[in-house]
Amino acid sequence: LQMAPKRTAIDKSKTSDQNSIPLISASALQHNLGVLEYARTCQSAAAGMAAGVLGLTSIPGFLFYFSVVLIQALFWESKSSFDWSSYFLDRTAPVSHSLVSGLFTYILFWVFLYGMVHVY
Repeated sequence: LQMAPKRTAIDKSKTSDQNSIPLISASALQHNLGVLEYARTCQSAAAGMAAGVLGLTSIPGFLFYFSVVLIQALFWESKSSFDWSSYFLDRTAPVSHSLVSGLFTYILFWVFLYGMVHVY
């Protein structure tokens, strides 16, 4: 298994002439957000399946989702070598990006697996 190379969105070594503003690569930033979106979708599906099989209901199920999101954010933080400013414009991107769409994916798999394992 080979990992794709990191794509730095903000190059601190290259700056524009005016007031030393760092240059931002739009394609690298878009790629990084796409990777984050894909990872959030996969993580939401896996967490939903786990919650359904474990039989979580109500508030514990939602707390499980948000705890998995925070754990995933910590993994992304360590993967970026604790230098998020080189990969995203916003520091909250690993937690907030596609949080709601991930929640919908989580609920879909959560309810489906819960029904398959505990109801039928």
